[in-house]
Amino acid sequence: MELLPLGSVVKLKNGEQKVMITVRLPLFNNNGTIGYFHYGSCLFPNGQIDQKTYFFNNPDIEEIFFEGYIDESEEDFQKKYREEIKNIQYPQLELVQQEAEN
Repeated sequence: MELLPLGSVVKLKNGEQKVMITVRLPLFNNNGTIGYFHYGSCLFPNGQIDQKTYFFNNPDIEEIFFEGYIDESEEDFQKKYREEIKNIQYPQLELVQQEAEN
């Protein structure tokens, strides 16, 4: 599995607004369980205007609008990621969809 580069803009399944990837493999404390997501993001086109980070994984992506910049350092990161992902000791967390209240 490849990770999208930083700066990539995507729409999530059941999402209403695009998000831009700002961090990859962030750790998250989910009620005392430390785990990781593939991505952390901010709203697009707003950017990081508050302390909110929106976490998600590759399967949560519905559409990719733009892929971020790729150079040698990004290619090296992807190679290292493929080698090291199997050694991550933290569980991969999953996005939980909230039902809208009526």
